[in-house]
Amino acid sequence: MATLRVTGSDLQISTNRVEHHTNSYQSKDLIVRRGYPFSANVTFNQSVTNEDQMQFYARLVTEDKGASLLENPFVNSSKTPINGWGVLREATVSNSVRLTFYTPSNAVIGRYSLELDINGERTNVGAFILLFNCWASDDIVYLSDEAQRQEYLLSEFGIIFMGEPSNPQHVPWDYGQFQDNILDICLSLMDSTINYRRNPSEDVRRRNDPSYLCRVLSAIVNDRDDGGVIQGNWSEDYSGGTDPKAWTGSARILRSWYPQKSPVKYGQCWVFAGVLCTVSRALGLPCRIITNFSSAHDTNNNLIIETYYKVTGEPSDRGGDSIWNFHCWNESWFRRSDLDAKYSGWQIWDSTPQEKSDGMFQLGPTSQFAIKEGDVDKKYDTSFLYAEVNADVLVFIEQNDGSITKGSTDTVSIGPLICTKAVGMNSMNNVTQEYKHREGTPEERQVYSKARSLTSGAVGFVALSSAGETATAPNSDPVVSGKIIINGTPTVGDDINATLFLKNLTLANKNVTANVNASAIVYNKRVRRTVFSDSVAVQLGPNEEKPVALQILYSQYENSLTTDKMIQVCSVCQVEGWGELYVEANITLQNPPMEIKALGPAVLGTPLQLEVTFTNPLSMPVADCVLTAEGSGVTHVIHKSIGVLEPAQTISVTIDTMPYMSGTKQLLIIFTADKFHMIKNFTTIEIAEG
Repeated sequence: MATLRVTGSDLQISTNRVEHHTNSYQSKDLIVRRGYPFSANVTFNQSVTNEDQMQFYARLVTEDKGASLLENPFVNSSKTPINGWGVLREATVSNSVRLTFYTPSNAVIGRYSLELDINGERTNVGAFILLFNCWASDDIVYLSDEAQRQEYLLSEFGIIFMGEPSNPQHVPWDYGQFQDNILDICLSLMDSTINYRRNPSEDVRRRNDPSYLCRVLSAIVNDRDDGGVIQGNWSEDYSGGTDPKAWTGSARILRSWYPQKSPVKYGQCWVFAGVLCTVSRALGLPCRIITNFSSAHDTNNNLIIETYYKVTGEPSDRGGDSIWNFHCWNESWFRRSDLDAKYSGWQIWDSTPQEKSDGMFQLGPTSQFAIKEGDVDKKYDTSFLYAEVNADVLVFIEQNDGSITKGSTDTVSIGPLICTKAVGMNSMNNVTQEYKHREGTPEERQVYSKARSLTSGAVGFVALSSAGETATAPNSDPVVSGKIIINGTPTVGDDINATLFLKNLTLANKNVTANVNASAIVYNKRVRRTVFSDSVAVQLGPNEEKPVALQILYSQYENSLTTDKMIQVCSVCQVEGWGELYVEANITLQNPPMEIKALGPAVLGTPLQLEVTFTNPLSMPVADCVLTAEGSGVTHVIHKSIGVLEPAQTISVTIDTMPYMSGTKQLLIIFTADKFHMIKNFTTIEIAEG
């Protein structure tokens, strides 16, 4: 009798992918989720008998295609296997055998070769990619709510919040996790980490654990240690690369990195978060982007941010801590196998390179619950994350003679708003109370004290800097209070009007000298240039409050404005006989509006035109005008040069697209010019089947 051999196989890719929620991937591969069965037909040159010894294997395939690092035999079974590698022979018709394959819900994710050993001879039957499975209750990434699965795993569109907590900007982002070749690149990322290069076998065996993968992927998405995906740049000089605000999605960045694996220039926090979210969702791990406004960067593990200002109101270079106007990171949903059950749920991870952890620029995963309860001794990097959302702020004033005096202590300004995109809507979901107890409550102060006690004496802990330790403190509680209010919502091109309110808190007259400074800043509060300064003498009667009008002209900030469009207004108020009071306000200037509308119904595979309308609101011409369009399922990147817009001129530009995926999709538009930087908008398009 002839030797039994395989003559063909049918992995039933279309059917399996629908059942595994992977039919959106623009790929011809069999993509399945662990813990769910998939079916296949294998055809032989002759009938299969009971005497034929057949053993199927799943062999993990890594990018370097070296020796097998992991191989799992499918146990032959006559009944449904329970959470293990198994194969069930369903039926035999002539020379064809119908099979059902089972994978465990804790299997290593990645690309596998499906192989069959017949009487000692091994044959490749096909290949499949195995992902995490948030539909399987036994998988530690299980997410019970279907609407959240749709949002945090299957949606290719997101909104990232930037600017100020009082008026957050909604910035669209195209994740594109299902676009052609993106999943392949994400698998390649896992084979590019330092951990894989140091110990491939150990690394591969740990790829079943989202805690492990979050940590190593947070490192590889930045380029600081391992030639990762994105090179960060906060200098405002983006020569030799792309302005971080010019990116509209992750796919172009990942394709620029692969296959040469050279870092892509440049990114900032929302770019790192956007790409990491794409990688997470592509691999089957539910993920969302979080924005923390007034985000602290604590460099000495004491949960205190020291800020220094000159007596003139200018920010001082002294001190290593900082407060960013906002910072973006990622959260993924899974059970923590390395911590108590209460620490499961949303886990924070961050690829923006800030501080080293275990010798590398990586962060997380950090339990959101641990942050809220001040359990900063839990893995990983919890004290750093806690400080980002709830550190106290100490203000110090640098006198003209170089001496330092202590100003105010602020316990509420860090993390006033922590938010993410709402499920199924293009609005904001405020998650501040998921991170901390309400400011001003006894619970919040108790948790802060607990966290401080746990960090005291820990690695890197410094109680205060030497300057802070020796600063002279006022001899009484504050006798004057102050605040700066921005009038209205200024747009680029407007004069900025603000009011400094000073209030006497005593029954005695008070003389105050208010030194005001306004600077154009980057979103991490690095000063680019001073645009306004003034000094005003104010006399306050008992319990009197007085307003001081401030105005910053467009001509003063026009040529100094950073791409973040932020102005920081600071005032050091010298109170005669007491000391200094510090107040500040931050302004993110709004962009003028841009409208987008479809010029007809959207149908799969049918040309669709969209019209973009913009008016130049300035009294001067605007040059170098360019439109960029991008949107997964709608169109790949389109650039259109417009030239010059005269004052008050309105333009309408037509964008030609060819939708290539049905369903709810978004088209993102960026308008950029010499006077306006990265005006962004999007429109939602319902694409019907052809």
